[in-house]
Amino acid sequence: MGNISDSFSRRINTIKKRHHTSNGLKPVSALLIVDVQYDFIDGTLALKNCPSQHQGEQVIPLINKLLNDVQFDLIVYTQDWHTHDHISFFENLPLRAHLLAHDSKKVDELKVFDTAIFLLDDTTKTKKMRVEQILWPTHCIQHSHGAEIHKDLLIVKPNKNRQVHHLYKGNDSVIDSYSAFWDNQKIRETELNSKLRENNVTNVFIAGIATDVCVYSTALHSVENGFRTFIIEDACRGVDVTNINLRLDELIKRNCVIVQSNEVKDYV
Repeated sequence: MGNISDSFSRRINTIKKRHHTSNGLKPVSALLIVDVQYDFIDGTLALKNCPSQHQGEQVIPLINKLLNDVQFDLIVYTQDWHTHDHISFFENLPLRAHLLAHDSKKVDELKVFDTAIFLLDDTTKTKKMRVEQILWPTHCIQHSHGAEIHKDLLIVKPNKNRQVHHLYKGNDSVIDSYSAFWDNQKIRETELNSKLRENNVTNVFIAGIATDVCVYSTALHSVENGFRTFIIEDACRGVDVTNINLRLDELIKRNCVIVQSNEVKDYV
């Protein structure tokens, strides 16, 4: 998971204590389980092959324990759900070579994990929007094995005490979507915010893959939407350790709380 400095740890603990104060009302808590899919664990975009060399499957027993031991009011499973021609796929770069900005690297210069800059039509189709896009290996294609939730992750059923929702993101072929709330250009909102509001959720807990990409983006928008937001650090794995720590630092500055899985019950 990477080392966190003593000062960083102290900062986390300070903020955790500040958020742990109670107003006497029982919170309504949601657990967002982000992208625990085969392609991120042992498939085309497996974390073990990324700079972090994290083992994505390590989040599964921790999340399962949370599902068994903690009474969440709402469980949301998210899945990357891409079309074959998705803009984020390095292999699809030639399809959009004509859309590269003049200051972007050219097709023959770009590599997997580089950032391309595209000029795409905005929603009015009257002007261009500048879109910076990391080029990932092809992953999580709709209805493929790689897009499925890992078989070892517990899929709970709704009951009188909890709701369960499945959310699919990233299905627009030209705009990527890391967050479970919005696409990356904040053009189209998913149903997540409405679902949380319908269930009167106050506290949002986030676990899954990847800490510095989809978990981070989801947490950022959760905070923006006014939810008390918690990253369950040991139940997340990421792409790059340096970026993980930078992203967590940014989230802490925005009043997101970093907790470990064995602390979650104290906040629910």
